[in-house]
Amino acid sequence: MNPVQRVSTPVAAGRAVLAIATALALAVLAGCASTQLKDTWKDPAFAGPPLQRVLVIGAFKSDLNRRVFEDAFTAALQAAKTEAVASYVTLPESGAIPNERVRAAVKSTGSDAVLVTRVLRVRRDVNVTPAYMGPGFYRGGFYGWYGGAWAATPADVHVYDVLTVESTLWNMRTDKPVWAGTSEVTAPSNVTTASQEFAGVLIPRMKADGVI
Repeated sequence: MNPVQRVSTPVAAGRAVLAIATALALAVLAGCASTQLKDTWKDPAFAGPPLQRVLVIGAFKSDLNRRVFEDAFTAALQAAKTEAVASYVTLPESGAIPNERVRAAVKSTGSDAVLVTRVLRVRRDVNVTPAYMGPGFYRGGFYGWYGGAWAATPADVHVYDVLTVESTLWNMRTDKPVWAGTSEVTAPSNVTTASQEFAGVLIPRMKADGVI
C-alpha cells in the first residue's frame, strides 16, 4: 500500500465524522426552538381555587408574532382543560394597549386571569464546530499527518439567537400576580413551533403549581 492510500482513508473518515456532527448540531440549533424554564415564582398567599379562564396577551411589537403566539398558547391551554381566549380578538390594536381597553376585554371575555408574555432581551450566541483530525492521521507518521492536515475540513460557525422571555399570570379577582416564570428560547426560527414548545413547558408547570 503506498503512502497516498494510507492518508486518504483517515482523511475521508474524518470528513465523514465532521459532516455528521455538523449536521446534527445545525438540526438542533436551527431546525426547531428549544425552551428552558429557568426560574418560577408563585404567590405563597394564593390558596386557590385555580383560575378558570385566561386572557392570553403576547406583548410583542410584531402583530403577526403576537397573533401566532396567542393562538398557539390559547390552543395549548384549551387542550389542557383550561378555558382561554387570545387577546387580539377583542384587542386588535398594535403596540401598548390602554388599561381601560384591557379592563373592558377582561370583562367582555369573562376572564378571571390574564397571562402576559414579553421578551426581556435577546442574546446572540455562536457555535463553532472545530476542524476534525482523527487518530488515523498519525498512522502514517509525520508525513502522513502532514499530508492529511492540508485536507482537513475547516471549522463550521453557526450564529443563533437566545431569547429571555418573561410570563406573568395575573389573578383578576384580586388584581395581583400569582405566578411568573422566566424562560430561555433558543433559535426560534419558526414562531408557531417555538410558541407550541413554549406552551408545552409553561402550562404543565402552572398546572403543577395549582394556579390554573
